[in-house]
Amino acid sequence: MYRMTHTLLESWRRATDPEADETAFASFLDVLERKKKPKSAAMKTGIEFESAVNQYIKNEPVILEDEKAMKAMVQFGNRLRGAQLQVRAETPVEIDRIPFLLVGVADALHAGIISDIKRPLRYEYGKYFDSTQHPMYMELFPEALRFDYLIFDGAYCYREQYRRGDFQPIHDTIRAFALYLNDADLMDTYKKFWEEK
Repeated sequence: MYRMTHTLLESWRRATDPEADETAFASFLDVLERKKKPKSAAMKTGIEFESAVNQYIKNEPVILEDEKAMKAMVQFGNRLRGAQLQVRAETPVEIDRIPFLLVGVADALHAGIISDIKRPLRYEYGKYFDSTQHPMYMELFPEALRFDYLIFDGAYCYREQYRRGDFQPIHDTIRAFALYLNDADLMDTYKKFWEEK
């Protein structure tokens, strides 16, 4: 059985985008080979903001230097109050006779809604339409009715919502990923680094 994550699929999707530059493919290979890389400044900002929201939900003291970030934290925290936080799920599936173990951690799960907190530097509506995250997580949490991206871009808060039927099933994406690995002579690399121990 081989582990399959949204992060791996998303790095592949970005690398095979017609507008991708050469760094996207190098980044995909790093993810495929599970190489540890230092977090970028943007990633750190996102982690810090999500952590602040979680602290607020748990009624722990938290202060952000930026007033807009504080307001966003309160807005998202109030929306997610009562949710289960950092919910891990694993689902075994077989696609074209290859056994996969889908793995993911939802930021928040509440009343049939999966929520994921995003802190991009720039946002335009529909930014996450092609993401592999909501199809993956809707498969991991079959009882979920909707997936919400809660987005704060440093100035404003947004929400992108997806329901079942709004997107291509994750099985189709995984099938295309496996075909790509075979064509690119990378299937052995995937199996080496992603086999479930």
